[in-house]
Amino acid sequence: MDRDRLLGYVEIVGEMLVLIGAVAWLPLRASAAWIFAVGVVLFAIGRFSQTPFYQKYSVHDPKELTLRRLYHQRVFGMVALILSAAMMFLPVGFYYGMYVGASSWLILFVIFVVIEVYSVFRISAIEKT
Repeated sequence: MDRDRLLGYVEIVGEMLVLIGAVAWLPLRASAAWIFAVGVVLFAIGRFSQTPFYQKYSVHDPKELTLRRLYHQRVFGMVALILSAAMMFLPVGFYYGMYVGASSWLILFVIFVVIEVYSVFRISAIEKT
């Protein structure tokens, strides 16, 4: 088994744990936060350790600029996911003049989901051509 395939499996396991943690948040907040956080760590390790896209394409490929933008958006989405995992552990209160409630992590999680869904479909469409 090669390295990228193994990291792909780590990424998939991390994605599943993130989903389980997000769904289980309402009934089991304490344990769901830990499941979510472990899933985020595995997902980030799998995502950031794979072979970069620019090693798969030549410099003169016209698709490279669009792919670079999409992969940078995915990094931004991953940062939003990591911050949402950190916000799950914050107690309710004011931080730097901003109120953080029990479900404030959902805002960053939705940002991640929108970026991820868009980039997955767009990257697959570009790579087909």
